[in-house]
Amino acid sequence: MILTAILKFLHLLGTVTWIGGMITINLVLMPALAAIDPPQRGKMLGAALKRFMPLALGAIALLLVSGVGVTLFGNLNLSHSMKILMGIKHLLVAVMVLVGLTVPFVLSPRLQKLAPAPGTPPSAAFLGTQKLVGLLSMINMILGIVVLAFSAVIK
Repeated sequence: MILTAILKFLHLLGTVTWIGGMITINLVLMPALAAIDPPQRGKMLGAALKRFMPLALGAIALLLVSGVGVTLFGNLNLSHSMKILMGIKHLLVAVMVLVGLTVPFVLSPRLQKLAPAPGTPPSAAFLGTQKLVGLLSMINMILGIVVLAFSAVIK
């Protein structure tokens, strides 16, 4: 019983860290960047994401380990419909992980390569990639909120 409680706590901690971080980045940091001069925005966002990525990856690992532990030791007696919801939830989380890994490991390096030199206007490719990062970040945040809703329903 105590093991299950600890595992559930760790699962909630991982969830709050990952999804809360995405909400903070999308709804606080990104809008606040408008107050910073354009050349400094990239530096600020890069620094913030550099700090957030290890935290997010650690939260994902914690979610995986604690989720498996709760499944093995938590005595889950889910109805058929709840099992289906759990499966959908896990599918959404898998999509979130893929999107979450695409931004730092695919799109961020592309942005660094396309970054304009000081005093040079950004290229269309740079601006398009920047928009894609913002869109994927917002989609991931929304998926995270949907996953939280599924978690609230699953009993």
